[in-house]
Amino acid sequence: MTESCKSVAIVGLGRVGTALAVLLSRQGFDDLRVCDHNPAKVKALQGWIEGKITVCSTSVEAVFGAELVFLAVQDRYISEIADTLAESDQSMDMAGCFFAHLSGSLTSAVLQSLAALDAITFSLHPLQSVTDVAGAVQVMAGSYFAFEGDDRAFPVAESVVAALSGNLIRLAATDKVLYHAAAVVSSNFFIALEEMAITMMTGIGVDHDTARCMLLPLIRGSFENLERVSPAEALTGPIVRGDDQTVAAHLTVLQEKFPDYISAYRLLAGLNIDLAKQKGGVSEADFPSLFT
Repeated sequence: MTESCKSVAIVGLGRVGTALAVLLSRQGFDDLRVCDHNPAKVKALQGWIEGKITVCSTSVEAVFGAELVFLAVQDRYISEIADTLAESDQSMDMAGCFFAHLSGSLTSAVLQSLAALDAITFSLHPLQSVTDVAGAVQVMAGSYFAFEGDDRAFPVAESVVAALSGNLIRLAATDKVLYHAAAVVSSNFFIALEEMAITMMTGIGVDHDTARCMLLPLIRGSFENLERVSPAEALTGPIVRGDDQTVAAHLTVLQEKFPDYISAYRLLAGLNIDLAKQKGGVSEADFPSLFT
């Protein structure tokens, strides 16, 4: 297989798998084979793609004849499907083929049964938050992708990511879990944090949807600051000002109305202090309400 080869199979048409099929089709990957046990997902993909795709009834059929295969299924099924392919009658034809999964936390080791057949295995994770196919199609192009696996697969990953106008980083297998944990903190924990803020707003009588709309411009402003400057420089609020009086007032009202949030507030305030110290002028000693 060369870097420009466009013979691709995608097994699994969830949000990411479908979006990948759509984007690759748009970039001229016209030898595209897909498989999913759910006919509705196949039909949905056909509504997205104008070009020709080959719909296969089984993963083995999809993989046969493809030189690059993406196992775009949930993490718990990746190893199972890899084993099914490795045990199939077509297994001897898989030597030299490229197999990838799209998991953020798992390494290419889950494809060991294929690697044992001299297939070239890797993981390629799109660093994005995906809630539906339309959103995935929109945000995946231009995103960062994390590669981990066989060095021989790196040029192939580069060509795919380049076709998606993305950015590629390389990870060691031992770094994959920490990478994924950082992604969870950045994306999933952020959503939980905003729900916390929205719930606090309901404590003053604002309804949930209005509170969300109220906070969105503030969130966007913080994102725009982070795009321009470092986290320490982007930090605003009472911590960076050394305003313990305001922090103490926050703790008092939380104790009264949302006591379950106090531990989270203290933890996050501590992280804010660590950031603020990078700018200078504040320290833990400035916040007796938090540390005494």
